[in-house]
Amino acid sequence: MPVLAGKIKTMGFPQIIGHEPQKEFLRNSVRKNRISHAYLFSGPEGVGKKLVAIGFAKLINCSEGGTENLDCECTSCAKTEKGLNPDVLVFGYPNEKTIKVDHVRQDIERLIHLAPYENPYKVFIIDGAQRMNFNAQNAFLKTLEEPPPNSVIILITTLADLLMPTIRSRCQSVVFQPLEAGQVRKFLEEEKPGQNDPELVSKISGGSISRALGTDEEYLRKRIEYIDCVMAVDAKKPLTLFDSVERIQKDIKSGGPEELKTVFDILSTWLRDSVILKTCGKKEEIVNTDLIEQLNEYSEKRNVPELLVKFTALEETMARISENNANVEISLENLLLRLAL
Repeated sequence: MPVLAGKIKTMGFPQIIGHEPQKEFLRNSVRKNRISHAYLFSGPEGVGKKLVAIGFAKLINCSEGGTENLDCECTSCAKTEKGLNPDVLVFGYPNEKTIKVDHVRQDIERLIHLAPYENPYKVFIIDGAQRMNFNAQNAFLKTLEEPPPNSVIILITTLADLLMPTIRSRCQSVVFQPLEAGQVRKFLEEEKPGQNDPELVSKISGGSISRALGTDEEYLRKRIEYIDCVMAVDAKKPLTLFDSVERIQKDIKSGGPEELKTVFDILSTWLRDSVILKTCGKKEEIVNTDLIEQLNEYSEKRNVPELLVKFTALEETMARISENNANVEISLENLLLRLAL
């Protein structure tokens, strides 16, 4: 079922961090009355795509010219803020692995053909659109081919390539980039003062506010533990390999797929930092700045081609586990051994 926009934390364009070109493009489409029937918002997770989508919904329905009066408190904007606007709906299905054809037909198609209740446009925001399966995308394509009047569809995705080309071609593309580390750091200093090291967390976040908020003390502890596991492996001493795998596997069993994703994320960043040290040596581009001694020790023993081979091994392991359901323990053993060589 859809969620009214205000049930999710919303804000106007001025309060949304970054994405100035994207916001100005959308403002101009309202100013010039060139609002597309469908948009595709693509980019990394947690950078503010959904906030911009809801902010755009406020703009196109604003009764007081919201493109100029950026802090508008008209009836429509106020209702969207409070989650009372019946013409701004968000579909996300957070408890579903995939968005199925029944979701499209029973929820989206059923409602989109109704006229707006009290605004110029009815806005449908579909979050995680890449989770639509083949049948759902085919059903949704029919709506895009014959869009109802006075409706705007906004698809939000982290993986636009998983959507059919025919869907992508019928949407106005708006691509979002990661936020700058300084923007994330400022957000943390203002919203989460005194929690962890904002400089370190902003670098770990990769430009994602949601990731920054999820980087708590437990994550920072695991980061050090998993890197210690890599450093502890000695190819000539099998027991060091088994001990490291056992430590990581224990966390994966309790944390599930999300913990496995955390492991690969930490190891990927570690290898990236190692390559930077070996190439340009710019410490300001290093993420794990507090582990620079371990990074130097690891990278000094390996050349750039060797590090890139290890990066490939990491990506291959991730693919085997996620796509082919490979045995996690055996895959980790092989991976850690290759990282240690």
